[in-house]
Amino acid sequence: MATTSKVKKVIYSSLFGLGLTAGGVTLASAATTQEKPPTTIEAPGNKTDTESTDSKATEHDEADEKPDYTSSVTVPVTKEGPEGSDADEAKADRAEQAKLEKVAKIDARAASKAATDKVPGTVDEVDLDEEGGNVVYEVEVTARDGTETDVIVDAGNGRILAQETDDKSDDKDHESDDKDHESDDKGDDADDKAEQAKLEKAAKIDAKAASKAATDKVPGTVDEADLDEVDGKVVYEVEVTAKDGTETDVIVDATNGKVLSQQAD
Repeated sequence: MATTSKVKKVIYSSLFGLGLTAGGVTLASAATTQEKPPTTIEAPGNKTDTESTDSKATEHDEADEKPDYTSSVTVPVTKEGPEGSDADEAKADRAEQAKLEKVAKIDARAASKAATDKVPGTVDEVDLDEEGGNVVYEVEVTARDGTETDVIVDAGNGRILAQETDDKSDDKDHESDDKDHESDDKGDDADDKAEQAKLEKAAKIDAKAASKAATDKVPGTVDEADLDEVDGKVVYEVEVTAKDGTETDVIVDATNGKVLSQQAD
């Protein structure tokens, strides 16, 4: 009986060990499963929010570029290609212009007359162009009062499709600002002249005498002599250049010609 009991204990111990081992495997497997992040599978054809936004923005831009009129003659919209050399672009422009002239039914002169019949004035510029596939003349007309109007003329029948007057309010604002600056500059000039007159009245020597006093102290050539006020004193600031190229600023008292200071640059 004792032997049987020992056998049972060995069996139970073995089974217990196997249970722990199996449990360990199960726990490890569970841990491994939890560590792996969930995999998200994107359905074919679905777009991200960024792609959707970019697409909508592109569609919105294209809608904004499309004019709100339709001419009687049209051409396929020319898509912009990659930038080439100046010669290639010039060649492409000539080809585009030739294509437009081929479908246009009226010339620039007729378009100008149609524009000035609608908006009296002088024609400054006439361009045959394509706007959203519409072949039109863009005519710039200036009225007697200076108002500029862009008139869009159908290149097929001469009908006025649109017109837009340039806003002059910004120009007037700029002109007003320029006048204010000019007024400020004139005011500053007047103040400077009044200050200079006051200094000249207080000075007892002229620029020639101040220059001589400066070169007697610092031999060389006088480049400049300015009457100024420094620390409440009326002085001449004389710039002297020596033979070796050294430049020295000499301060001369404008009341008595005395050299007050000198400083080499």
